Amino acid sequence: MKKSAFISDLFFAFFTLFIFTLCLFRYLRMDLWLAFILSVICGLLTSGAVGAFLQSKRKHFFLKKSDEAQKQKLFLHLALLSDEEKTKYFQNALSSRLETPVFRFAKLKLYSKTNFYFLKFTIQPVTADEIAAFSRLKTSKQKTLYCLEIDESANTLCERLNVEVKTGADVYALVKDACAIPDVFLGDQNGQKKPKHRLKLWFSKQNGKRFLTSGALILLASLLTPFAYYYLLFGGILLVLAAVVRIFGYE
Repeated sequence: MKKSAFISDLFFAFFTLFIFTLCLFRYLRMDLWLAFILSVICGLLTSGAVGAFLQSKRKHFFLKKSDEAQKQKLFLHLALLSDEEKTKYFQNALSSRLETPVFRFAKLKLYSKTNFYFLKFTIQPVTADEIAAFSRLKTSKQKTLYCLEIDESANTLCERLNVEVKTGADVYALVKDACAIPDVFLGDQNGQKKPKHRLKLWFSKQNGKRFLTSGALILLASLLTPFAYYYLLFGGILLVLAAVVRIFGYE
C-alpha cells in the first residue's frame, strides 16, 4: 500500500467523522467552539483507529490477494504444460524443496528414497478411475498424488488405498518454497481483462470522494433547515458509505 494512499485514507476518515459529529453537536445546540474541539477529537480518534486497522489488515489482505492471483496463474500454467514439461518441472521443484534426490520413473511419475509421486495437473478434478489406475503400480514406497483438485469419490478411494493427496494449495506452497514460480505463465492474458461488473464500478474507491462530498453538503445544510433530523440521517448514511467504499471498495 502506497504511503500517499495510506495518508489519504487517514484524512478521509478524519474528515468524515469530523463533519458528521460537528453537525450533530450543533444540532444538539452545543457551543460552536466546544462542538469544533470535540469533533476534532472524534476525527483524530477515528483516523487513529483506521490507521491501526489498515496497517494490521490491509497488508495481509493484499498479500493474500496477490498470492491468490499468482496461484491461479500457476495452476493454469501447470495444466497447459506438456506431460514431459510437467515431469521435469516438478522433479526440479521437489528436489529443491525436499533437499533429497527425486528421480524420474516415467512421464508424470517420480520417486525418491521413501515416496512414489504421481502428477496429475489437469483442468478437471482427478477422478476415482484415475486413482484406480495409479494404485496398480506395485511399490513399497508411500504413494503421493500431486494434483490441482480431486473429487470426493477419488479422495475417498485414496484414503482406502493409502495414497497421500496433495492438492492445489500444497502444490503452490511447494513451488513457492522451492523458488520455482515461473517468470512467465502460460495462458496469462495481461491487458485483455473483461470490463468490470457494474457493481465494481459503483463501489470503486474513487466514488468515496463523491459520497463524502454529497454527505458533507447535506450535513452542512442541516444547520440551515428546521428539518435537521432528515438531513443528519441521510448525510450520515452517505458518510458511512464513503468510509466503507474508501476502505473496502474495488481498486
